[in-house]
Amino acid sequence: MPSITSLLTIIHVVAGFSSLLLFWIPAFNRKGGVNHIRIGNLYVKLMWIVVITSGLLSIKNLYIGRTQMAAFLGFLTILTANPLWKGIAILNYKKGLTDAFLKRQLFLEIMVCVTGALLLGYGIYLQGNGNGVLMIIFGILGLSNLKDVLKTIKNPPTKADWLMEHVRGMIITGIAAYTAFFAFGGRTLMGNIFTGYWMIIPWVAPTVLGIRAIKYLEKYYQRKRKPVIATA
Repeated sequence: MPSITSLLTIIHVVAGFSSLLLFWIPAFNRKGGVNHIRIGNLYVKLMWIVVITSGLLSIKNLYIGRTQMAAFLGFLTILTANPLWKGIAILNYKKGLTDAFLKRQLFLEIMVCVTGALLLGYGIYLQGNGNGVLMIIFGILGLSNLKDVLKTIKNPPTKADWLMEHVRGMIITGIAAYTAFFAFGGRTLMGNIFTGYWMIIPWVAPTVLGIRAIKYLEKYYQRKRKPVIATA
């Protein structure tokens, strides 16, 4: 009979690998269409399984002394939970944001900043050894959320671009999923291609490509929404 840790790992891997494949189906299907909604809902459920099992495995790793694994996995758990929740929750607030929504959003964003700061500090403490460099990079990424936190505290928004927030949230969950895959599961596959510090490339690539995709879609939807002025 497998141990609880083995069972959690199996569930995490199966859900994670399935979500990696399903991510692309709603992404390239018509927004609001049947396939987009059905497959998208399945993707979200699988990602929540990934998040929950990831959090439990992070605690387990911390308990047995694998602090580097626990730190990075724990940060990815929080980093994924934030956009996963917001990307779906925002669909219920198309006409305006409530105080309850803003409080939950602020809490998760603060958690990303705090865990990012801790990860950055840990990476600096390791002086780049082990996963130190990766921790520094993603720690800085987590702290980049600080601007949004301060903005929300100073001037809480009443409305949001729900479509773009949904798209942005789902892409970020994909970034986190592929980063986790390359950092952990894909390390064996990529080890023969990228060695030493070059191994950072497949770890960081999902973030770079994902951010580029978000920027492109922001401009695309802005052009699509811009009213066409008729000329004689």
